[in-house]
Amino acid sequence: MRPPTLALRALLRMMGRSMATPSFFEGPEKKLEVVVTPDSPPLRSLGDEAWRRIVESAGAEVVSVLRSEHSDAYLLSESSLFVFDDWFVLITCGQTTLVDAVPQMLKSVPKESIAFLVYERKSEHFPEHQSSTFYDDARRLKTMLPGRALCFGDEHGRYVQMFHTTRPYIPETNDPTLEVLMHRIDEDVAQQFTSTRVPSNTSIAVSSGIDAILPGFTTSEHVFNPVGYSLNAVKGEEYYAFHVTPEATGSYVSFETNYDFRGHLDGLVGSIVELFRPRAFDVVTFVPEAEAEVEVGLRVGGYELGDHVVQGLGGYRVSYFQYFPPPSGPRLARELEL
Repeated sequence: MRPPTLALRALLRMMGRSMATPSFFEGPEKKLEVVVTPDSPPLRSLGDEAWRRIVESAGAEVVSVLRSEHSDAYLLSESSLFVFDDWFVLITCGQTTLVDAVPQMLKSVPKESIAFLVYERKSEHFPEHQSSTFYDDARRLKTMLPGRALCFGDEHGRYVQMFHTTRPYIPETNDPTLEVLMHRIDEDVAQQFTSTRVPSNTSIAVSSGIDAILPGFTTSEHVFNPVGYSLNAVKGEEYYAFHVTPEATGSYVSFETNYDFRGHLDGLVGSIVELFRPRAFDVVTFVPEAEAEVEVGLRVGGYELGDHVVQGLGGYRVSYFQYFPPPSGPRLARELEL
């Protein structure tokens, strides 16, 4: 069964929001990254139709494609897909079922061709509206590929959970990944990502300052109706993506890149956080263990480190940082809409 059209999905989104909480959409994402063995055919040679089937199996649709010499960047109805010849990363949000993409992917990429797989799931704002838990997904993945599961952070607070394959794998030394996951962004900033506020001839990447964070990339962006924003960016073998959920309830922004941030992580994270001014945010880094140094904690003005987890994972050293603004005294309760 094919997933609903984009128009119908937009209607279902609105219905889901009204049934869950006022102006609700689940921004925290699920992520699947797969690296294939050197003797595998190029992943880009699978073609658009194969990748559309993989995306649709997760409950999303392809909105547009940005092609470069090294990658195909698919902007989705829920987040992004970046395909390179030897690896891909698929990110979905909302009520998508990303784990369903794995058996569909295995129809085109045999198990023996998978050098490394990691499935990541951020703690949701409203997990009761998801069709599965991370535990459900991880147990299902383990029936297909040998692996283990890890939790980064406090399971009773904010956290990121990961399942990864345990087949021996040594990543390239120039293969870092950075995620910046921001909660409760500034309300004035959020208004920039509402379709009714964006003139048709305006680039949000330019007007918001997003494109100045990592200049020189070719970008593709989409403003969702009535609210929401996604951007894919590519340059050579590098990519980055922004996804913005600006609803007043559960506002959220994610940023991800394989740009080599080592040596200037503080400045890069600081510039992103300064744009969105979140109430709290998490940072996740993947660095090849051969090149890794254990970070003592980022320094981001106006925020304090609340939790720090470091773990070896499939040839990478993965670090998770959790940040909060310092307390400024008691606050008033927030009145709820009824």
